[in-house]
Amino acid sequence: MGYFQTAIRVRDVKKALAFYKSLGMKETDRKSYMPGETVITLYSPDTKASLRLMHYTKSCKLYKPYEKGDEMDHLTFIVKDAKKDFDRLVKKGAPVAFPVWVGKEVTMGMVKDPDGIWIGLRSMNKGKKKK
Repeated sequence: MGYFQTAIRVRDVKKALAFYKSLGMKETDRKSYMPGETVITLYSPDTKASLRLMHYTKSCKLYKPYEKGDEMDHLTFIVKDAKKDFDRLVKKGAPVAFPVWVGKEVTMGMVKDPDGIWIGLRSMNKGKKKK
């Protein structure tokens, strides 16, 4: 298991992207895992760290009106088997933030840490390479 990245929720994709690019970050990926979601991955060439900008429209099932404190979206850990680790943590009492789902490239589920921060558990599906 290894720490992978931080994801923050943004209200205005264009403004957020311009801001983080002005800090030297480069856009490496843009996806939508579900309707109404925009996920932009940024990479810092100097530190090798990545940051994900998460945006949800009103039509997305993850949408909720923005409130102060919603800036942190989630932390992600790379694991060998997301479903197995998700089930293990839930069995130990971690609350479910979002159930495990299987995408084209990755399997991911989310639990909450003791303070309610969403923790993503992500594994690559067989036959797919890590980006």
